[in-house]
Amino acid sequence: MPRVQAKTHQRDFLNACKEGYQACSDFSYGGPLSEMVLLGCLAIRAGVGNKIQWDSANMKCTNVPEVNALVQREYRQGWTY
Repeated sequence: MPRVQAKTHQRDFLNACKEGYQACSDFSYGGPLSEMVLLGCLAIRAGVGNKIQWDSANMKCTNVPEVNALVQREYRQGWTY
């Protein structure tokens, strides 16, 4: 993957949109990185001594079901999209 030639990652993203090339930190990189960081937050919320087994395809924890309430929110009726 090439290094960022623009001064910021935001500028690299905008240049990639305008010029049609893949940005250095596109969503194929940023998505899994964000998932990993948020999974660390879930592990902290699960508590000391609890290991999280994560099902990435279904976006849920398979062994500590209490943390699944933190993954997706239930919207009130009329507020879904």
